[in-house]
Amino acid sequence: MLMTIAGLTTLMAQQTHDIKGVVTDKRNEPIVGALVTAEGTDISSITDIDGKFLLRDVPVDAKKVIVESIGMETTDAKIDRPIMMAARPKRLSLVVEAGMDWSRYTAEGSDSKNGYHFGVGMEVRMSKRWAFRPMVQLANRGAEYNFTEGSYSYKETWNPLMLDVPFNFLVRYDLARNMSLVLSFGPVFSWGLSGKVKVSETGKEDAEYDIYSKDYESSWGNYKHALLHPLGFGMTYGIGVEYKKLMINVSGKNMGIIAEDEGPGDVKEHNFVLGASVSYRF
Repeated sequence: MLMTIAGLTTLMAQQTHDIKGVVTDKRNEPIVGALVTAEGTDISSITDIDGKFLLRDVPVDAKKVIVESIGMETTDAKIDRPIMMAARPKRLSLVVEAGMDWSRYTAEGSDSKNGYHFGVGMEVRMSKRWAFRPMVQLANRGAEYNFTEGSYSYKETWNPLMLDVPFNFLVRYDLARNMSLVLSFGPVFSWGLSGKVKVSETGKEDAEYDIYSKDYESSWGNYKHALLHPLGFGMTYGIGVEYKKLMINVSGKNMGIIAEDEGPGDVKEHNFVLGASVSYRF
C-alpha cells in the first residue's frame, strides 16, 4: 500500500513542473509587479524588482503563461519563449501637422498653385489597427489662370485662406518594428476666412478683389454675391509611413465649392489638392 502511494506520488510529480522566467519590455528593461498566470489554471506569481517570477507545480500540459501589467498590453507567451511586453498605445493623443499643397480649380481648367496647410487635432485609438483623427487646419488652397495670345496676356491669381475640418479614419499595417503603413480617408468640411484675387491684364491696371466679399453684382441677377461661397465640402484620402509617432504622408482632397451664394445644392467649382505633410502624435 505504501509502495502504491509512493508510486502515485511519483507519477503526480512527473505531471507538474516549476516555471521561472523574466518579464521585460521592448527596451529589455524588467517589468516590476506584473501578474503572471499559467494558462488554464489559477497558479500565478508577481514579478520582483528584477522582473523575475516563479510558478510552482504547474501542469505539464499548460503551454502558455498570461502576463498582465498596468499600462502594458496583456501578453500571452509560450513557456519556452522569452516574455516581452509592449506598452499599451495611448487611447487619446494630441496631433500636430504641417505640409505643402498643390492646388487647382477644375471648372475653368486653372493652373496649379503652391499652397500650405498646418493644423492640430486629436487621435482616438479604436483598436490596435483602427483610429479616428479629427483635425482643424488652416489652409491656403488657391489657383492661377493664365492666357496669352500674341502681345495680349491675362492672369488671375487666387489666394483664399480656408479653415478645413477633416474627419479621417486611419488603418495601420505593420511594416517592421515600430513602423507602419497608414491609410486614411474621410469627409472634410471647409469655410473660407479671407483671400484676394489679383488680376493682371495687358493694357489695364492691375485689379484686386475680395473672394468672400458680397459686393459684386450677379452676372445674371440683380443681387449681390461673393466670388465664392465660403462653404466647401468633399473627401480626403492619404497614404503614409509612420515610425513610432512621426508620420510622413501624401494626401489628396476633392472639394466642392459653391460659386455663388445659392446654397450647398448648387456647386459651381471643384478644387483638387495634392499634398505632402508631416505629423506627430504626442
